[in-house]
This record gives sequence, C-alpha cells and structure tokens, in this order.
Amino acid sequence: MAVRRGFLLALAVVFLGTCNQAILTAPAGSTLFVFVNPPFVAAQGGTAVVSALVVESIGTPVADGTVVQFFTNLGRIEEQGKTNDGVARVNFVSDTRSGLATVTARSGAVSAETTIAVGGELTLHVLVTAEPRRIVDSRSSQITATVLDSDGNPVPNIGVYFTVSGPGAQVASTEFLDSGGRVIFTDNDGRARDVLRTRWPRDAAAKTVTVTATTADGDDSGDTTVTIN
Repeated sequence: MAVRRGFLLALAVVFLGTCNQAILTAPAGSTLFVFVNPPFVAAQGGTAVVSALVVESIGTPVADGTVVQFFTNLGRIEEQGKTNDGVARVNFVSDTRSGLATVTARSGAVSAETTIAVGGELTLHVLVTAEPRRIVDSRSSQITATVLDSDGNPVPNIGVYFTVSGPGAQVASTEFLDSGGRVIFTDNDGRARDVLRTRWPRDAAAKTVTVTATTADGDDSGDTTVTIN
C-alpha cells in the first residue's frame, strides 16, 4: 500500500509539473494586432510601449493570461507578456544604435509586425545658436544645438559632436571647445550644450569662426557663426 501511495504521489507531481509548464497561446483562427507608442524614440535608452491585441475568431478577446512573445531586430524588448482583456503590453528600449526597429509579436500561429524609428532615423533638423554671438570681454560663448524631429519635437539622448573652424590655421591655436571633441547627448528638451573659448588677442582685428554641431551618426548637422573682437 505504501508503495502504491508513493507511486500515485509521484504521478501527481509529474502531472502538476506538466500543467505548470503549459503555455496558453492564442487559439486557431485568432487575429493579432500590434501597436507602439510613441512610434519613434531616441537612441541610448529611448522607451516605447508595445501593445498586442489578440482577438478570437468570434471577435472576442482571448482569455486573460494568453502569452504573447515579442522580438526585435534592433534594441531590446521584453520577451513575453500576458493578456488582460485581450491586450499584452511590454517595453521596448533602444540601445546605442540608430535605425528602423522591426518589432514582431507572436502568439500561437498568429503574428504581426510594427516598426519603431530609433535615433538618427528621426533626426532631421539641428539648430545651432551662440550666446553671445560676438565675443568681446567674456572670451567665451555658450553654443546650443537643438535636435528636432520631422514634426518639430525635441529629441532627447541624441549624441552630438561640436567642432570649430575658421580662417587659416589660426583657429587651431586660439579657439577651442570645452567638449574637446567628446560626444554630448541632448537633454529632455533636445538640447546639447558646449562652450567656445578664445585666446585671440583682445587688441587684434576682429574675425569670425564657425561652430558646427553634427549628430553622432553623421547624418545631420547645423552651424552658427561667432565674431571675436
């Protein structure tokens, strides 16, 4: 009798373990829709919410707890989510790469795709300003690069490089930027800031230099001029 009870107990454990491993997926004939908000994010830590709506063939949401798997060819995404009222939601997070991320959602035999523009894919405008535009007593000017998308929205976490150029070889020895050629990332307002400094003699003739801001992928840039003396 003890042996029999032990056998039945072991069988029950195996049965329960098998049940726990079963994954509930969309039944045959279901339809899956996938949405993303927002449809574009900055590179290096930009986040979007990916939602998958799963509907059975009769038009009702699938059972709560239905597992939806998620995949992306760029950036990172949570591997799976479970539905509540037919919707499973996960987070997409960009890495340092820019491009068009293809996100796939799959449950059972059904799947759907959407895309997310990441980083440089959405950068179209780099506006550069200097304050002051003419260096006299301060011997420096703050340079601000504002990165905007195609709709005029500021884009955070975009890497920007600042460079200065001017007449002849004079700039190399007399003008420099605090960044020293290092990348500066835009803040939540889409702005990256650097400081132009000059060693040009105060009693020398006035000259004009150009400060250029270029996105880290090299695709977009803007510039401004600063007069010294």
